[in-house]
Amino acid sequence: MSTIGNTPSSHAEAVLAGKGAKLAHMGGQIAEFFQSYPDEQAVPAIADHINQFWSRRMRDDFIAAFAANPSGLPPLLRKALPKIKGAPAGR
Repeated sequence: MSTIGNTPSSHAEAVLAGKGAKLAHMGGQIAEFFQSYPDEQAVPAIADHINQFWSRRMRDDFIAAFAANPSGLPPLLRKALPKIKGAPAGR
């Protein structure tokens, strides 16, 4: 995302940032539910929940917002990110 300071350089980037924040919050709530589980159970359960109940567009927006820099996500959600299914490559 091209920015000057913290200001998105385009309306599209601002919209994506807003969607990303909302999706991060929703994903964080899912991760919070599973935090009492061992990581080896929680991580696939988080990804499975997102893959089953979020639309393709939501998943694509989430991946677009955080694939390059997932550092702001809760640790379990960050670990689940590679298991979240987005649109096939080339689409």
